[in-house]
Amino acid sequence: MIRNSKQNWTVGSTVKVGFLTLTVKAALATPGDSMPDVYFLADAANTKLYEFTPHHGLVAVSLEQAAERMADLRAQIEEIAARETSQAIKRAQSSVAVNRLFGEVA
Repeated sequence: MIRNSKQNWTVGSTVKVGFLTLTVKAALATPGDSMPDVYFLADAANTKLYEFTPHHGLVAVSLEQAAERMADLRAQIEEIAARETSQAIKRAQSSVAVNRLFGEVA
């Protein structure tokens, strides 16, 4: 999430991007892939939707494009979470094995 900004980028807040004043509708963190987070923003009348990615810019999107992009991002996040969980389990099992080995020797 954006932290080094004077603006509040949480869902429901109003932010300025260039000359546009927009409301944050969704904020999707993308941990583990070294890519910036993605924000979906709407104009004051809720008639235009935008996707904002820091350092990549602002792009107008349709509702269908936004739904598809959010589904893709959520699938990526779930894949990363599964991989990280698997690695954490392996590390924990290794730790238990080491503790048993040295517990039996001592």
